Amino acid sequence: MKKFIQTLTLVFFAAILTACGDGPDKTAKTFFEELFSGDASKAAELVYLPPEAAQAGMTEEAMKGKLSMAAAEMQQQIKKSDGKISVSTGEVTYLNADKTEASVTVTLKGKQGDKDQEQSNKVNLIKTDKGWKIKM
Repeated sequence: MKKFIQTLTLVFFAAILTACGDGPDKTAKTFFEELFSGDASKAAELVYLPPEAAQAGMTEEAMKGKLSMAAAEMQQQIKKSDGKISVSTGEVTYLNADKTEASVTVTLKGKQGDKDQEQSNKVNLIKTDKGWKIKM
């Protein structure tokens, strides 16, 4: 029984460390992958809504609605590009000394017709009590 509890405790702490280990680069990559797969709900979970956004009427449901529309549009673009778009991230740049805000370069690669296309953009993130979130 003691061995079982030790093993269970070890698994629990490993899960916590894994969850905390998701850095801003992994969050940014996951966000775009979820959008491309059409899962706006999971993508919305990775978006930071500041308190002033709620005061302005932007709710989590409204964010999901906007992301759903974006995901549907992306799905159409993906179909045009042979259904293959890859997401990669570059170096993480922390924007403050506390390392609670970061910028990550996200590169999207795909095809448009016969030509390879590549687009890179900076994505800003903030570390919250629920992990890293995309700042929009």
